[in-house]
Amino acid sequence: MMTISGRLTVLVYFAIVLSPVLLLGHDGPWLGPGDISIRERAPFPKKLAPGAFEIFDQWFADHIGLRDPLIFLGTEFHVGALQRPLDRHIVFGRDGWMFWTDDAEVEPATMADSRGKLRFSPAETRRIGVALRALHDRLAACGIPGALFIAPNKQSIYGEHLVNAGAGALPSRLDVLLEALDELARSMIIDGRPALRRAKEAYGSELLYNKTETHWNDLGAYYGYAAIMAGLARTTAVPDPERMSLDNYNMIVEPYPGGDMATRVLFSPWRFPDADVALVPKQQISEPVQVDRVHFIQRNPNGVGRLVLFGDSFAIKLAPFLAQHFAEVHRYVADYFDGSIVARHRPDAVIFEMVERHAERLLPPPVGLSHMCDESEK
Repeated sequence: MMTISGRLTVLVYFAIVLSPVLLLGHDGPWLGPGDISIRERAPFPKKLAPGAFEIFDQWFADHIGLRDPLIFLGTEFHVGALQRPLDRHIVFGRDGWMFWTDDAEVEPATMADSRGKLRFSPAETRRIGVALRALHDRLAACGIPGALFIAPNKQSIYGEHLVNAGAGALPSRLDVLLEALDELARSMIIDGRPALRRAKEAYGSELLYNKTETHWNDLGAYYGYAAIMAGLARTTAVPDPERMSLDNYNMIVEPYPGGDMATRVLFSPWRFPDADVALVPKQQISEPVQVDRVHFIQRNPNGVGRLVLFGDSFAIKLAPFLAQHFAEVHRYVADYFDGSIVARHRPDAVIFEMVERHAERLLPPPVGLSHMCDESEK
């Protein structure tokens, strides 16, 4: 009898273990509330070549049976029971706040910048200064107003939910860099932190960054845009400045299942209470048109001139605000400044946006500066 029960135990064990393989391609039901967002599945390798087995491994992981219940169970164990993130780039703060690492791709996240432990070397600082001065001189020679806008890390605005507020905030890498740069190089940088910190004090309950999101919300992006326009206004006339008023928007605050960290990384919709702040323009303009993988255009028939906007994912929410003033906003997904693209459009202004945690993108020099004044269609 014991022999039969022992064999039955083994058979049941293997049936459970192998069931995901037998159900290859069948995700199974998602057991939690809301919907989860998973990246596009890896394709099956087309040919046997170097890296094919790694591609096959990714394909197999993406198509294994009962994937959704397995993800749910893993989330319940790690996030629900152990109260720790599944992704080591995330740090849980106080009161339901989540923060993305501020020291590039270091794992686990140590939040070195928030602890005052991240710095550029003197040689790197000099290199950044040289690049910024070269960019300034070339833009001036071409007669194009331009600037580098730094979108703040969430922890630079809401750091009290991450570190001990009583200890006082230590200078960040950006603080030290701005102090070290000469006046000309520093004039190229629009630091978004002061404007957003003032807005945070003014609004209080309406947040500029959602608790579970790596990015700012519409209200945060609005104040980033206002800082950009104020920076441009120092060197050029801003088209239709009256359109900058917040009175031109309806503010909508409502709960939502969670930002990208909660839903796309931790697979935990509705686990962490959060609210989204949206700004809906009272006078709508056209939706952005995607030209190719990295080029998007937003047009406004009531705007004036062209703006070229290089940037990362923080630039997505900036573009509609900027399009309230310009006839065309050409947004390029890029982590560097490309003068040849500027020459292609001959814009009335150009902005290079990057988030604070990727300040290392200042180290490589801008490309294509020698071609920036070349004539092209306009």
